[in-house]
Amino acid sequence: MIKYIDVFPFTRSDNGLCFLLLRRAPDNSYPGIWQPVAGKIKSGEAAWKAGLRELEEETGFTPQQFYALDHVSSYYLHATDEIIHVPAFIAEVEFKDPELNHEHDAFKWLFFEDTLKSASWTPYRKALEAIPPLLETAPALALAQIDISTAVNGPLIKTPNMRNK
Repeated sequence: MIKYIDVFPFTRSDNGLCFLLLRRAPDNSYPGIWQPVAGKIKSGEAAWKAGLRELEEETGFTPQQFYALDHVSSYYLHATDEIIHVPAFIAEVEFKDPELNHEHDAFKWLFFEDTLKSASWTPYRKALEAIPPLLETAPALALAQIDISTAVNGPLIKTPNMRNK
């Protein structure tokens, strides 16, 4: 069972890809780590839809493009004695300041190499390393693209209370 997702927001610039990292707030789990958007999947929710929801909740962003990344992070949680698998997604977004929610207290936009150095955990770095080859391979990118214009129940519509969840 998949419980969590990661979403790597990025933008393209004349100088290369820029990635958004968020710092966990001191009063939250894993305080101080730099990470992409990360979150839990709700009961009955598809992993990619959880990624879109978490992206909006944690940054206020709606992606221009959204892709499934050919990467799944694996972690062992000793507290619950379980192995979890976390699918990763990438979201092309506008280059601007995110609207952070209570889970994060800072953000930074970084070019690829600096993002690799700043990512707190090895699985984040491995996911990041998979992004440029995907973006440079048109057939793979076409297969990875997720059509976010419609969902099972119709178009994905942002509602004013989404940011409060």
